[in-house]
Amino acid sequence: MIVEFKTYFCDGWWGAHATGHSIYTQGKTVGDLIDNILEAAELHFEEAIKEGELITIITAPESPADATADMPAVRFEYRVDLIARTGGCWRA
Repeated sequence: MIVEFKTYFCDGWWGAHATGHSIYTQGKTVGDLIDNILEAAELHFEEAIKEGELITIITAPESPADATADMPAVRFEYRVDLIARTGGCWRA
């Protein structure tokens, strides 16, 4: 499944929302935003991932016209796999 997130920058924060899904998140930096998108998608699609569904996340700027030299459009693609977490240990 491909899930597209539209990204934007407003009032010093990066934000994103998934097209066609009720997933919204934000981050102070692009790195924070990426981490939060991955976590939100993992939680939202937890059952589908457990059943073997691969989730590919693609981002695109909300409005390409918003990009500037100081604040470029952010585009990236990731696949989300379920990671089991127990007692502070991470197992894939």
